Amino acid sequence: MGGTKLLILTGAPGTGKSAILDALRGEFACVNEPAREVLAEQRSSGGRGTWDQDPSLFVHLLLQRSIANYEAARALGTTVVFDRGIPDCVVYALLAGTDPTPSRTAAEAYRYRPQVLFLEPWADIYRKDAERIMEFEDTVSFGNELRRVYEELGYTLVGVPQTSIGKRAEFIRDFIGRA
Repeated sequence: MGGTKLLILTGAPGTGKSAILDALRGEFACVNEPAREVLAEQRSSGGRGTWDQDPSLFVHLLLQRSIANYEAARALGTTVVFDRGIPDCVVYALLAGTDPTPSRTAAEAYRYRPQVLFLEPWADIYRKDAERIMEFEDTVSFGNELRRVYEELGYTLVGVPQTSIGKRAEFIRDFIGRA
């Protein structure tokens, strides 16, 4: 990988990942969450590849987008922080009741830094929106499944503290500086 450092920021939905990445933009290359992009594209085009219409197609599109993002980031030769990684596709597949094998195979083939920045569910900041439709209790289950899948794939989870966006961004800056 040379000078490329591919780092995942993941966790339960609504934990502030996108806001943290917004605070880090300009310092590091940042990759937006592919699930939100796929959902927005499918809804704007009338496509069926959404969680509520065709979860299997959604997971397929999500995996394709995640692999494309990985490959594009790898070519940059710099530090890249992802809002979710390919292993997240395994969790989406499991929760959708679809075959997780393609996502698991990709997660084993496309590797990131061994330490993954992980955000725990946080009820105080959780909000639903057009793409985030889960109830908070479901985000807890999602987070637990993420933890299990990442650890099963050999990653070490590093907890990001539940504090202000600025302090969490500083935690990540420090982490990247040490990595």
